[in-house]
Amino acid sequence: MSRELSDLKSSLKAASVSVANEQPSSSTEPAFSSSEAAVQSVLECLRNKQFSTAIRHIRDCRSVWPNDIFGSSAEDEVQTLLNMYFRHQTLGQTGTFALVGSKQDLSEICMKLMELNGEIRDMIRRAQGYRVLTTFLPDSSVSGISL
Repeated sequence: MSRELSDLKSSLKAASVSVANEQPSSSTEPAFSSSEAAVQSVLECLRNKQFSTAIRHIRDCRSVWPNDIFGSSAEDEVQTLLNMYFRHQTLGQTGTFALVGSKQDLSEICMKLMELNGEIRDMIRRAQGYRVLTTFLPDSSVSGISL
């Protein structure tokens, strides 16, 4: 999915530049009845590759619901859209993560993650190799121990 997110990020950045050159909308009426409806509309725009519309929606939603899931006007709208998209894409999945827009070299982090993965696999293999020698179940007819 990292290639998909990288492509999405590039497209959103281009759309953001395009929308930045437009006149701000003078609409005072909110376009969405709720923030949930707005999120669904934004996600639909992203799925349909309507990136400029998604950028406009985020800007409109930030004015109606400041500091909500849409972030504040000080936050990067492209990053906010990527976060929303990825969060939606990974609903119900475990063990999923993404690094988007990192400017640091990830090779060292990747090596450490691979080492940890190998160690965890070895521990699981060793644990599966153990077997239970005896099982002790207490006798329910004995209520106490006397000497």
